[in-house]
Amino acid sequence: MKTILAIILATITANLNAETLSFPSFQMEIQDGWERSIDNRPEDDLLSMVSLRRSDGVGVLKIGFYDALAVVSEDALRNLTNLDSSIPLAWQSWGDYSGYQYDYSESGSFFRQWWLTNEGTIIFVTYQCDPESKDIEAEEIDTIVRSIVTTPDLKRSESVDIRE
Repeated sequence: MKTILAIILATITANLNAETLSFPSFQMEIQDGWERSIDNRPEDDLLSMVSLRRSDGVGVLKIGFYDALAVVSEDALRNLTNLDSSIPLAWQSWGDYSGYQYDYSESGSFFRQWWLTNEGTIIFVTYQCDPESKDIEAEEIDTIVRSIVTTPDLKRSESVDIRE
């Protein structure tokens, strides 16, 4: 009984320290200390972009999304990665979304990227930092990406809409 109560209290406490960011087709949990900014893009731009960073952090997490007109297949998403086909990528699940994740270093920066889909929504996530700092926020970044779920029709008014 004490174990069950401890799990319930830990879950409630964790949720009290999180903010829900709501997008048109999905939502995600952001822990305290992460600041968000919306990259202003022209009205006709198809890809919306949000940046997240900790005030005392080492990197930036960028989330872009696109609502396609049809269900996105594994092959179509793989083509969107623009990575050479000789690079093996495993299909993985992250929250309610599935897709590919790839880490690399280039031009003095470390990048962790995700290409995710659920039905007709495509989410692009990129984390960038110095290569020597890549492990500092890795667990938090993975937790944010794993928190991505489809947006329920209910409770939308309780979350933060990034289109503000």
